[in-house]
Amino acid sequence: MYLSGLISKEFGRIKSDKRTLVLIFIIPIILIVIFGLTSGGGPTEHFNAAIITRDKEHCSECINNTSGYDEIFIEVVEDDCDSWGLYDDFESEDDDDYEKLHDICVELLRNEIIDVFLILPEDFSETVTNDTDTTIIYYVDGSDLQKKEAIEVALQEPIGKFRVEIDKTTNFTTMAPYLEYEVPFWETQVLNYAFATIASMLILGLLMNLTALSIVSEGPLPRMLLTPTAKNEIILSKLIANTIVMILQVTEIFIISSIFGLYCLGSLFDLYLVLLLTGFCGICMGLFISSISKTEQVANQLYIMFFIVVLMFSGSFVNIEALPLAMQIIIYCLPLSHTIPLIIDITLKGLPLDYFHFLSLGLIAISFVFMAYIAFRFKKVEV
Repeated sequence: MYLSGLISKEFGRIKSDKRTLVLIFIIPIILIVIFGLTSGGGPTEHFNAAIITRDKEHCSECINNTSGYDEIFIEVVEDDCDSWGLYDDFESEDDDDYEKLHDICVELLRNEIIDVFLILPEDFSETVTNDTDTTIIYYVDGSDLQKKEAIEVALQEPIGKFRVEIDKTTNFTTMAPYLEYEVPFWETQVLNYAFATIASMLILGLLMNLTALSIVSEGPLPRMLLTPTAKNEIILSKLIANTIVMILQVTEIFIISSIFGLYCLGSLFDLYLVLLLTGFCGICMGLFISSISKTEQVANQLYIMFFIVVLMFSGSFVNIEALPLAMQIIIYCLPLSHTIPLIIDITLKGLPLDYFHFLSLGLIAISFVFMAYIAFRFKKVEV
């Protein structure tokens, strides 16, 4: 049987499965419309910080131009805090120097090397000496909705220990002038903050569902295997037909999200590629589930189990870096652990494709389709 005939037959099977087609094309529209019409916006137990001190700069408004308390504060953050780690500290000499150091810290924040950077102002030591209101300015990554609140709370630890260290009751004011990489307030907040998780879950889950029954539920399959049709042609036909459906679904999600205000600092083409590759992973995983299942009930059970595991270990609910190395390796064998950071980096931070995550997604897809072929090759089908 020619490949074109197999592909045509596969489209006929997909067309007849009205329930799955509704899931594939209608559910994404409903969910994206709900998130698109909703307004509003949203922890880390240990924060890596950089500190820029301007305390040594000449302060025209200061009376005594004292300095030295900044060094004590930096030492407290570095040595005495449980929830903080000091990546580096920088000493600014003038306004030009400060601008350069500020740009360096923004880049560190952009590449997730630090979680926050603090600014100790020119009058830091003098206000501490005079027991007047002391201000600490901090800049935090706004792509994590909860990080600002978590860091604001965590700042009380170094402030409290600094007071104990200098034996003063200085009042501190913490101020965040603006968030780095946040969704602007005039954009659709909920849709854009949730897009990485929601889009990847929709695409992966629905396309897994589309293909999870593609082999095990096919009636003519036993008779087809009596013909010269090769098993690799059957797998390939299903892969091609479902990939075409996947492209249509991803394009639909992409367009609808754009209509409702998708905010993307990076390349839209890169984002589209990531969504396509995520969908391809879903197809390959679904084919694998279908190839190892003996009945439709088993296939549905395996689909639910696979999807729950992939979802739970996507990185949205568990801090992957805090897990043992063996567990991290297992999680990085699942697609959402790569898709979600890719989408966040592209949409909220404007970064180019991270080739580790992107190539890992491709490798996961190839691995599952290879395992599907091997399982189907040795699958016994009663005629």
